[in-house]
Amino acid sequence: MQMRFVQAGGVPTRCLEAGHPDAPALLLVHGLTLTCDLWMRNVDALAQHFHVIAPDMLGHGFTRPVLAPHEVDVAAKVEHLLSLMDACGHQRFAVSGSSYGALIAANIYLAAPARVSRLVLNGSGSCFSTEAQLVEAVGRAHASYDALMDASDPEGWRHHLDTVVHAPASVPEALPSLLALAYAQPWIAAYWRATIAAMRDAAQFQRFRVLERLHEIDVDTLILWGRDDKGARYENAQAAVEKLPRARLIGIDACGHLPMLEQPAAVNEAMQSFLLQDAR
Repeated sequence: MQMRFVQAGGVPTRCLEAGHPDAPALLLVHGLTLTCDLWMRNVDALAQHFHVIAPDMLGHGFTRPVLAPHEVDVAAKVEHLLSLMDACGHQRFAVSGSSYGALIAANIYLAAPARVSRLVLNGSGSCFSTEAQLVEAVGRAHASYDALMDASDPEGWRHHLDTVVHAPASVPEALPSLLALAYAQPWIAAYWRATIAAMRDAAQFQRFRVLERLHEIDVDTLILWGRDDKGARYENAQAAVEKLPRARLIGIDACGHLPMLEQPAAVNEAMQSFLLQDAR
């Protein structure tokens, strides 16, 4: 695994990358208020079979947009990631997203279905919550994280990570400091707050919602969900899989909101099995 910056749509984009450039491509998309380091326990394992690209999303981590904060909506994030895959030489790719990143992944498919070979959605209230549930959850996120945008410290990030996982010992030792560094940058708070504000505005966010468009996601889809996720409801995932044309759900025991960190062996095995199986 290496770290590099890739020019994507005029934006230097920080990525974790591994695997042969000629292998089938796999894009990994982290969630809100995180960075590509979320996938640190998955990239190398998945790179045995894939060219794995895990970027900091536009307006997150160390990927600073050229657009104003209010312009970096879901559509801008999708366009940026499509440009990134162009820059990496991949017209077609599988995509796996976590939480808000799963919403972005689903919107990538909805915007460019011919480019997405398979889809993996991990623990995503953003995808499967009702409008009211999502507004409530985003309000909680704002209350929980807003102070860290003004005073980013490792202990604060450690505390918040501990609240979303099933076992705090599963959080990598380096991750709180990485997040504290990324979100201490003076430009980043405005982009985070603009994203939160957009998600709290039901009318503004309506065109990016996924729950009402599940029937349109006609691609092989795997849903991975921690059975102990306190924020993203497992019953919503169970209901969603019935509406997706080509989907299956795997619940992961002893796992909260970040299965790729909490149970990496199970996630890596499930993703490899799904992505390598013969397409239907």
